[in-house]
Amino acid sequence: MKKSLLGALVLGATLTVCACNDKENKPSPAVENAKTSAAEAKEAVVDAAKDAKNAAAEKMNAAAEKMNAAGEKAAEVKDKVVDAAKDAKDAAAEKMNAAGEKAAEVKDKVVDAAKDAKDAAAEKMHAAGEKAAEVKDKVVDAAKDAKDAAAEKMHAAGEKAAEMKDSAVEKATEIKDAATK
Repeated sequence: MKKSLLGALVLGATLTVCACNDKENKPSPAVENAKTSAAEAKEAVVDAAKDAKNAAAEKMNAAAEKMNAAGEKAAEVKDKVVDAAKDAKDAAAEKMNAAGEKAAEVKDKVVDAAKDAKDAAAEKMHAAGEKAAEVKDKVVDAAKDAKDAAAEKMHAAGEKAAEMKDSAVEKATEIKDAATK
């Protein structure tokens, strides 16, 4: 395109110089043809430039549409990852609640067992009169053992709940990290 424009300009300049040297100052048919050819070449160059500009604009529009589609797809993927992380978090919370309820049930059973042991000891102390001191010591020991056992069970249940919580937090962090990558 540049070469044809340059050629047209050189041809036009040459013909103009030749025409200026003409003594009669009449434009010769060759000069007229050269002027016409130069004008046509100029129009052809302008049309080609417009066509190239339009083609470039179409390619830019197509690229912009592809970018928009890719952005929408990325947003969809992000939403799916966020939903999956939320579901995992909710499931972990449900497991933690269930573990807490189980620990409360165990505690209630231990308390009931200790109460039952205390009531039984009180009955024996009342009925036994002379052996009250021995029975009292035995009941205190049994209650202490039951308390220790209950404390151990509660401690174990608490550790298990803490482990489940840590595992759930770790899992949620992994999902979050995976979602951000």
